Amino acid sequence: MRTAPLAGLALALSLSAAQAPAAEAPLRVALIDVEGGAATLFVTPDGRSLLVDAGWAAGMGVPPGAPPGPSSADRIVATAKSLGLSRIDYLLISHYHLDHVGGAPELMAKFPVGTVLDHGPNREAPPAGQAPSPNSAEQLFARYEAAIGQRPRQVMKPGDQLTLGPLTFDFVVGDRVVGGRPGAPTPGCEDVASKSQIGGEENPRSLGFVASFGEARILNLSDLTWDLEKDLVCPANRLGRIDLMVVSHHGSDLSNTPTLFAATAPRVALVGNGARKGGDGPVLERLKAAPSKPAVWQVHFATRTPDANVAAEQIANLDVQPDAGHLLSAEVTKDGAITVVNGRTGARETYRPARRQD
Repeated sequence: MRTAPLAGLALALSLSAAQAPAAEAPLRVALIDVEGGAATLFVTPDGRSLLVDAGWAAGMGVPPGAPPGPSSADRIVATAKSLGLSRIDYLLISHYHLDHVGGAPELMAKFPVGTVLDHGPNREAPPAGQAPSPNSAEQLFARYEAAIGQRPRQVMKPGDQLTLGPLTFDFVVGDRVVGGRPGAPTPGCEDVASKSQIGGEENPRSLGFVASFGEARILNLSDLTWDLEKDLVCPANRLGRIDLMVVSHHGSDLSNTPTLFAATAPRVALVGNGARKGGDGPVLERLKAAPSKPAVWQVHFATRTPDANVAAEQIANLDVQPDAGHLLSAEVTKDGAITVVNGRTGARETYRPARRQD
């Protein structure tokens, strides 16, 4: 058998390497530290963007006695610019509570925002006989609508789909309507009792979606409450398997049923909690006990349940004061690999999918 000369072989190898496609940039998912509020930024490899919620109004969400730092809007703008954005293409407001929509007017005044998405009218009225407070859902919704101005606005419903280049958002719940197509039965549904709703009518109205990027699937249900979460997976799973979960309701025990974790089998779970808000001990324990054994990361160390926190290496912000506002982010590739980046330490941890059977 005749062999090629070494020089020819080296040339062939160099040509092959030159012709090999460069690795595609990942999808970036950034949980911005807005002190237990909500602000999650999706940025595609081609620079398109969608922001879920806008955190608190300026001056809100600051721990007692703490000096005022950058507002939620300021932190969002800084993060957007750090990721190379000059505008946010879509602003999705999941519902009209202060820690989700409060920062939206300031954000829209400070940074270009394209289309606004939401679940429709506010559904939370003040108690009978009481005038709405300045930070009631009713008043917040009025300020939000005024801030939208001439921007395009779309009301999203379960079954709707939004495509952002290589990233697709399938809406599965909104305005108390559950969508999705029932799949496999979920074991253990009969063992999970209902839970009384606390926190206002807007929480169960939350707009939630499954985002798909290649083979990777990402779940964000905002502040959807316990019983609505259960309806998404019981008696049959309407969500399918999930790779990356943005844990509901800041990691609050008002949400996050064990059946949700069991049915969706997340590999990575990101908890957008504050030092004193969310990150509830029972939720962190349920995540640790979930059958899929997800890797759990937190935006903040939860001071109310210190023994339930994950390891310090998997927490972006350890100190209550001074609060540095470190980012917790994930880089997602189309084959389902997820790299979580701790903005406090710069440490990166990659979680690769097992070979898929479906």
